[in-house]
Amino acid sequence: MPQKTNKISCEECTTTSCFVKKTNPEWLAKISEFKNQVVYPKGQYIFSEGSPVFGAYFIQAGDVKIVSSSFSGRQNIVRLAKAGHMMGHKGEAKENYPIGAVALNDARVCFLNNELLYDAFLNNTYFTIDIMMFYSKELRKSEIRNKFFAQMTTDEKVAYAIVYAGEIVGEKKRNGKIMITLSRQELAQIAGTNAEQVSRTISHMKNDDLLSLDGRCICIENLTGVYDLLSEYEQFI
Repeated sequence: MPQKTNKISCEECTTTSCFVKKTNPEWLAKISEFKNQVVYPKGQYIFSEGSPVFGAYFIQAGDVKIVSSSFSGRQNIVRLAKAGHMMGHKGEAKENYPIGAVALNDARVCFLNNELLYDAFLNNTYFTIDIMMFYSKELRKSEIRNKFFAQMTTDEKVAYAIVYAGEIVGEKKRNGKIMITLSRQELAQIAGTNAEQVSRTISHMKNDDLLSLDGRCICIENLTGVYDLLSEYEQFI
């Protein structure tokens, strides 16, 4: 279950990439006062598909997967989000979320309701522009991914999922390696395939010294080599 904790103020927050940091000092204090803040444990839904849009969420710490279900009930990962990222949007009337958000690990999330968010948009130009550019970029990524996924082999899709996961939620080690804790099923939900195919592709990449395994975690040993598998889609990546 989500847990209420001692609220970390926006002024004290060390997540410098958060969009809220783009507001002026007066609004930073106002948002800090009126926001809600909750810690969601791993696997907990932050919001579900079909739930009413009461406001937007900002990740202060932790990682989250944004998910969408097909008509058959199969779940796909639309994108991954980390500290500083925004989830959801300001709602109008009886609008519902077309996607859901699930904590990949313990995630501290701040919530701004529609009224607070709307006033912040009107009074903070850079805050509003940054959020517009963020969602414009995410939309462009989604459009390009849909275009190139139709041309990729399954192995290439899995390689992309590994690169993408490493970029967004990977843990960079001192030796330059990148550790990924996503499950095979979660990687499959990014790649649009199944966990068995992900495991086979990981085995091939491991034999080529591109990856290593630490328990159920995946370690990218040779990021350049993984990118080489996707050289045909360099513009996309």
